Amino acid sequence: MKRDYYEILGVDRNVSQSDLKKAFKRLAIKYHPDKNPDNKEAEEKFKEAAEAYEVLSDPSKRTTYDQFGHQGVNSSFGQSGFHNVDINDIFNNIFGGDEIFGDIFGDIFGGGMRRGPRRGRNIQMSLDLSLEDAVFGKNIEITLPNTRKKVSVNIPPGVDTGNKIRLSGEGEQSQHGGGNGDLFIVINVLGHDFFEREANHLYCEIPLRVDQAVLGDEIEVPTLTKKVLLKIPPETQTGKVFKLRDLGAGSLHGNSKGDLFIRVVVETPSKITADQKKNIANAFSGLEKNFSESKNFTDKLNKKFK
Repeated sequence: MKRDYYEILGVDRNVSQSDLKKAFKRLAIKYHPDKNPDNKEAEEKFKEAAEAYEVLSDPSKRTTYDQFGHQGVNSSFGQSGFHNVDINDIFNNIFGGDEIFGDIFGDIFGGGMRRGPRRGRNIQMSLDLSLEDAVFGKNIEITLPNTRKKVSVNIPPGVDTGNKIRLSGEGEQSQHGGGNGDLFIVINVLGHDFFEREANHLYCEIPLRVDQAVLGDEIEVPTLTKKVLLKIPPETQTGKVFKLRDLGAGSLHGNSKGDLFIRVVVETPSKITADQKKNIANAFSGLEKNFSESKNFTDKLNKKFK
Protein backbone atom coordinates (compact mmCIF):
# COMPACT_ATOMS: atom_id res chain seq x y z
CA MET A 1 0.00 0.00 0.00
CA LYS A 2 1.30 3.45 -0.90
CA ARG A 3 2.36 5.75 1.89
CA ASP A 4 0.70 9.13 2.37
CA TYR A 5 2.44 11.77 0.23
CA TYR A 6 2.62 14.25 3.11
CA GLU A 7 4.17 11.57 5.31
CA ILE A 8 6.76 10.75 2.63
CA LEU A 9 7.91 14.38 2.47
CA GLY A 10 7.70 14.82 6.25
CA VAL A 11 5.30 17.78 6.12
CA ASP A 12 1.82 18.51 7.45
CA ARG A 13 -1.23 18.90 5.23
CA ASN A 14 -1.18 22.71 5.48
CA VAL A 15 2.40 23.03 4.23
CA SER A 16 3.15 25.99 1.96
CA GLN A 17 4.54 25.51 -1.54
CA SER A 18 7.92 26.96 -0.57
CA ASP A 19 8.27 24.64 2.44
CA LEU A 20 7.09 21.75 0.29
CA LYS A 21 9.90 22.45 -2.18
CA LYS A 22 12.45 22.67 0.65
CA ALA A 23 11.30 19.32 2.05
CA PHE A 24 11.68 17.66 -1.36
CA LYS A 25 15.11 19.21 -1.88
CA ARG A 26 16.33 17.75 1.41
CA LEU A 27 15.14 14.26 0.46
CA ALA A 28 16.37 14.59 -3.12
CA ILE A 29 19.85 15.47 -1.90
CA LYS A 30 19.82 12.66 0.65
CA TYR A 31 18.61 9.90 -1.67
CA HIS A 32 19.77 10.95 -5.15
CA PRO A 33 21.43 7.98 -6.93
CA ASP A 34 24.53 10.02 -7.74
CA LYS A 35 25.14 10.28 -4.01
CA ASN A 36 24.05 6.68 -3.33
CA PRO A 37 25.52 4.59 -6.16
CA ASP A 38 24.12 1.04 -6.48
CA ASN A 39 21.76 1.64 -3.58
CA LYS A 40 18.33 0.49 -4.78
CA GLU A 41 16.64 1.45 -1.52
CA ALA A 42 17.86 5.05 -1.82
CA GLU A 43 16.77 5.17 -5.46
CA GLU A 44 13.28 3.95 -4.58
CA LYS A 45 12.99 6.53 -1.78
CA PHE A 46 14.11 9.22 -4.20
CA LYS A 47 11.43 8.19 -6.70
CA GLU A 48 8.83 7.97 -3.93
CA ALA A 49 9.62 11.52 -2.82
CA ALA A 50 9.58 12.75 -6.44
CA GLU A 51 6.15 11.22 -7.00
CA ALA A 52 4.81 12.84 -3.84
CA TYR A 53 6.23 16.24 -4.82
CA GLU A 54 4.93 15.97 -8.39
CA VAL A 55 1.38 15.67 -7.05
CA LEU A 56 1.50 18.05 -4.07
CA SER A 57 3.31 20.84 -5.94
CA ASP A 58 0.44 21.05 -8.45
CA PRO A 59 -2.50 22.88 -6.76
CA SER A 60 -5.11 21.02 -8.80
CA LYS A 61 -3.56 17.60 -8.18
CA ARG A 62 -3.09 18.44 -4.51
CA THR A 63 -6.77 19.33 -4.13
CA THR A 64 -7.76 16.07 -5.83
CA TYR A 65 -5.36 14.08 -3.64
CA ASP A 66 -6.65 15.75 -0.46
CA GLN A 67 -10.19 14.86 -1.47
CA PHE A 68 -9.77 11.39 -2.98
CA GLY A 69 -6.33 10.12 -1.90
CA HIS A 70 -4.09 8.03 -4.14
CA GLN A 71 -7.02 6.72 -6.16
CA GLY A 72 -7.86 10.21 -7.31
CA VAL A 73 -4.45 10.96 -8.80
CA ASN A 74 -2.95 7.66 -9.88
CA SER A 75 -4.32 4.11 -9.82
CA SER A 76 -7.72 4.83 -11.30
CA PHE A 77 -6.39 7.58 -13.52
CA GLY A 78 -3.66 5.72 -15.37
CA GLN A 79 -0.61 6.82 -13.41
CA SER A 80 1.78 4.15 -12.31
CA GLY A 81 4.00 6.36 -10.20
CA PHE A 82 7.74 6.81 -10.68
CA HIS A 83 8.95 3.43 -9.51
CA ASN A 84 9.63 2.08 -12.98
CA VAL A 85 10.79 5.36 -14.49
CA ASP A 86 14.32 6.58 -15.20
CA ILE A 87 15.66 9.32 -12.93
CA ASN A 88 16.09 11.65 -15.91
CA ASP A 89 12.45 11.24 -16.85
CA ILE A 90 11.39 12.14 -13.32
CA PHE A 91 12.96 15.57 -13.59
CA ASN A 92 11.56 16.11 -17.07
CA ASN A 93 8.12 15.00 -15.93
CA ILE A 94 8.04 17.21 -12.84
CA PHE A 95 9.94 20.25 -14.03
CA GLY A 96 9.54 20.10 -17.82
CA GLY A 97 13.30 20.32 -18.26
CA ASP A 98 13.68 23.36 -15.98
CA GLU A 99 16.20 22.44 -13.33
CA ILE A 100 15.18 23.98 -10.02
CA PHE A 101 17.91 22.06 -8.25
CA GLY A 102 20.79 23.24 -10.40
CA ASP A 103 22.28 25.40 -7.69
CA ILE A 104 22.51 22.71 -5.03
CA PHE A 105 22.99 19.63 -7.22
CA GLY A 106 25.76 21.36 -9.14
CA ASP A 107 27.64 21.92 -5.90
CA ILE A 108 27.00 18.45 -4.49
CA PHE A 109 27.47 16.35 -7.60
CA GLY A 110 29.87 18.59 -9.49
CA GLY A 111 27.45 19.09 -12.34
CA GLY A 112 27.46 15.37 -13.02
CA MET A 113 23.78 14.69 -12.56
CA ARG A 114 22.53 12.36 -15.27
CA ARG A 115 20.30 14.19 -17.73
CA GLY A 116 18.57 12.68 -20.72
CA PRO A 117 16.71 14.14 -23.69
CA ARG A 118 13.90 16.44 -22.73
CA ARG A 119 10.45 14.90 -22.90
CA GLY A 120 7.63 16.42 -24.90
CA ARG A 121 5.29 18.86 -23.19
CA ASN A 122 2.27 17.70 -21.24
CA ILE A 123 -1.01 18.89 -22.72
CA GLN A 124 -4.50 19.24 -21.32
CA MET A 125 -8.04 18.91 -22.66
CA SER A 126 -11.53 19.21 -21.17
CA LEU A 127 -14.10 16.42 -21.30
CA ASP A 128 -17.80 17.09 -20.67
CA LEU A 129 -19.69 14.29 -18.92
CA SER A 130 -23.31 13.81 -17.98
CA LEU A 131 -23.93 13.36 -14.27
CA GLU A 132 -24.91 9.73 -14.92
CA ASP A 133 -21.64 8.95 -16.74
CA ALA A 134 -19.65 10.67 -13.97
CA VAL A 135 -21.41 8.72 -11.23
CA PHE A 136 -21.46 5.28 -12.85
CA GLY A 137 -18.32 5.48 -15.02
CA LYS A 138 -18.03 4.73 -18.70
CA ASN A 139 -15.64 3.90 -21.52
CA ILE A 140 -15.59 6.91 -23.84
CA GLU A 141 -13.83 7.33 -27.17
CA ILE A 142 -12.08 10.67 -27.51
CA THR A 143 -10.02 12.35 -30.23
CA LEU A 144 -6.56 13.39 -29.07
CA PRO A 145 -6.10 17.15 -29.56
CA ASN A 146 -2.55 16.89 -30.88
CA THR A 147 -2.68 13.88 -33.23
CA ARG A 148 -6.44 13.56 -33.94
CA LYS A 149 -6.03 9.88 -33.09
CA LYS A 150 -9.06 8.22 -31.47
CA VAL A 151 -8.49 6.42 -28.18
CA SER A 152 -10.75 4.80 -25.59
CA VAL A 153 -10.70 6.30 -22.10
CA ASN A 154 -12.01 4.53 -19.02
CA ILE A 155 -13.93 6.98 -16.84
CA PRO A 156 -13.90 5.57 -13.29
CA PRO A 157 -17.14 5.74 -11.30
CA GLY A 158 -17.45 8.74 -9.00
CA VAL A 159 -15.42 11.36 -10.87
CA ASP A 160 -16.40 14.98 -10.44
CA THR A 161 -15.66 18.34 -12.02
CA GLY A 162 -11.96 19.18 -11.78
CA ASN A 163 -10.72 15.59 -11.55
CA LYS A 164 -8.00 14.71 -14.04
CA ILE A 165 -7.37 11.52 -15.98
CA ARG A 166 -3.81 11.02 -17.18
CA LEU A 167 -2.95 9.29 -20.45
CA SER A 168 0.79 8.61 -20.33
CA GLY A 169 2.70 9.30 -23.53
CA GLU A 170 -0.23 10.92 -25.35
CA GLY A 171 1.07 14.47 -25.04
CA GLU A 172 3.36 16.34 -27.39
CA GLN A 173 6.27 14.57 -29.04
CA SER A 174 9.75 15.49 -27.89
CA GLN A 175 11.79 17.69 -30.19
CA HIS A 176 14.97 16.40 -28.58
CA GLY A 177 14.69 12.63 -28.91
CA GLY A 178 13.05 12.07 -25.53
CA GLY A 179 9.72 10.47 -24.67
CA ASN A 180 6.31 11.96 -25.34
CA GLY A 181 4.61 14.14 -22.78
CA ASP A 182 1.34 13.14 -21.15
CA LEU A 183 -2.25 14.13 -21.81
CA PHE A 184 -4.37 15.27 -18.86
CA ILE A 185 -8.13 15.07 -19.34
CA VAL A 186 -9.97 17.51 -17.06
CA ILE A 187 -13.47 16.38 -16.16
CA ASN A 188 -16.39 18.80 -16.42
CA VAL A 189 -19.72 17.40 -15.19
CA LEU A 190 -22.66 19.02 -16.96
CA GLY A 191 -25.75 20.37 -15.25
CA HIS A 192 -28.70 18.04 -14.68
CA ASP A 193 -32.45 18.50 -15.11
CA PHE A 194 -33.20 17.44 -11.53
CA PHE A 195 -30.10 17.11 -9.39
CA GLU A 196 -27.38 19.18 -7.80
CA ARG A 197 -24.34 17.25 -6.60
CA GLU A 198 -22.30 17.90 -3.48
CA ALA A 199 -19.50 15.40 -2.82
CA ASN A 200 -21.23 12.00 -2.90
CA HIS A 201 -24.75 13.30 -2.19
CA LEU A 202 -27.47 14.43 -4.59
CA TYR A 203 -30.06 17.15 -3.96
CA CYS A 204 -33.40 17.64 -5.70
CA GLU A 205 -36.14 20.20 -5.19
CA ILE A 206 -39.68 19.25 -6.23
CA PRO A 207 -43.04 21.10 -6.14
CA LEU A 208 -45.76 19.78 -3.87
CA ARG A 209 -49.40 20.80 -4.32
CA VAL A 210 -50.91 22.46 -1.27
CA ASP A 211 -53.58 19.75 -1.02
CA GLN A 212 -50.86 17.06 -1.04
CA ALA A 213 -48.99 18.94 1.67
CA VAL A 214 -52.10 19.28 3.84
CA LEU A 215 -53.60 15.82 3.37
CA GLY A 216 -50.50 13.74 2.58
CA ASP A 217 -49.88 11.68 -0.55
CA GLU A 218 -47.52 9.30 -2.36
CA ILE A 219 -45.61 11.05 -5.14
CA GLU A 220 -43.11 9.96 -7.79
CA VAL A 221 -39.62 11.40 -7.49
CA PRO A 222 -36.56 10.90 -9.73
CA THR A 223 -33.34 9.03 -8.99
CA LEU A 224 -30.41 8.63 -11.37
CA THR A 225 -31.84 5.39 -12.76
CA LYS A 226 -35.63 5.39 -12.28
CA LYS A 227 -38.67 6.92 -10.59
CA VAL A 228 -39.49 5.88 -7.02
CA LEU A 229 -42.43 6.55 -4.71
CA LEU A 230 -42.01 8.95 -1.80
CA LYS A 231 -44.61 9.05 0.97
CA ILE A 232 -45.58 12.57 1.98
CA PRO A 233 -47.13 12.66 5.47
CA PRO A 234 -50.09 14.95 6.20
CA GLU A 235 -49.33 18.53 7.23
CA THR A 236 -45.95 18.60 5.48
CA GLN A 237 -44.40 22.07 5.52
CA THR A 238 -42.62 23.71 2.59
CA GLY A 239 -38.86 23.16 2.77
CA LYS A 240 -39.21 19.73 4.37
CA VAL A 241 -36.29 17.49 3.33
CA PHE A 242 -36.61 13.74 2.84
CA LYS A 243 -33.53 11.50 2.68
CA LEU A 244 -33.42 8.49 0.38
CA ARG A 245 -30.51 6.41 1.63
CA ASP A 246 -27.86 5.10 -0.79
CA LEU A 247 -29.39 6.79 -3.85
CA GLY A 248 -26.71 9.47 -4.12
CA ALA A 249 -23.66 9.86 -6.33
CA GLY A 250 -20.90 7.77 -4.74
CA SER A 251 -17.21 8.70 -4.89
CA LEU A 252 -13.92 7.55 -6.36
CA HIS A 253 -13.10 5.74 -3.13
CA GLY A 254 -16.25 3.66 -3.44
CA ASN A 255 -16.58 3.57 0.36
CA SER A 256 -19.96 5.26 0.47
CA LYS A 257 -22.80 5.49 -2.01
CA GLY A 258 -24.14 8.77 -0.71
CA ASP A 259 -27.78 9.75 -0.24
CA LEU A 260 -30.44 11.55 -2.23
CA PHE A 261 -32.10 14.50 -0.48
CA ILE A 262 -35.53 15.61 -1.69
CA ARG A 263 -36.71 19.09 -0.65
CA VAL A 264 -40.39 19.86 -1.20
CA VAL A 265 -41.73 23.33 -2.00
CA VAL A 266 -45.46 23.75 -1.46
CA GLU A 267 -47.23 25.26 -4.46
CA THR A 268 -50.52 27.15 -4.24
CA PRO A 269 -52.99 26.98 -7.11
CA SER A 270 -53.35 29.72 -9.70
CA LYS A 271 -56.20 30.80 -12.01
CA ILE A 272 -58.91 29.70 -9.58
CA THR A 273 -62.55 30.74 -9.97
CA ALA A 274 -64.63 32.81 -7.58
CA ASP A 275 -66.49 29.71 -6.41
CA GLN A 276 -63.23 27.87 -5.81
CA LYS A 277 -61.90 30.80 -3.79
CA LYS A 278 -65.06 30.77 -1.71
CA ASN A 279 -64.73 27.03 -1.09
CA ILE A 280 -61.09 27.45 -0.07
CA ALA A 281 -62.02 30.28 2.30
CA ASN A 282 -64.70 28.13 3.87
CA ALA A 283 -62.28 25.18 4.17
CA PHE A 284 -59.68 27.30 5.99
CA SER A 285 -62.15 29.26 8.12
CA GLY A 286 -61.25 28.97 11.79
CA LEU A 287 -57.84 27.42 11.10
CA GLU A 288 -55.82 30.62 11.59
CA LYS A 289 -54.35 29.40 14.90
CA ASN A 290 -53.26 26.14 13.23
CA PHE A 291 -50.67 27.96 11.12
CA SER A 292 -47.91 27.96 13.73
CA GLU A 293 -45.22 29.69 11.63
CA SER A 294 -47.57 32.50 10.67
CA LYS A 295 -48.80 32.87 14.25
CA ASN A 296 -45.24 32.99 15.64
CA PHE A 297 -44.26 35.62 13.06
CA THR A 298 -47.30 37.75 13.85
CA ASP A 299 -46.62 37.51 17.59
CA LYS A 300 -42.99 38.61 17.09
CA LEU A 301 -44.07 41.44 14.81
CA ASN A 302 -46.65 42.73 17.28
CA LYS A 303 -44.14 42.48 20.14
CA LYS A 304 -41.53 44.40 18.15
CA PHE A 305 -43.88 47.16 17.06
CA LYS A 306 -46.31 47.66 19.93
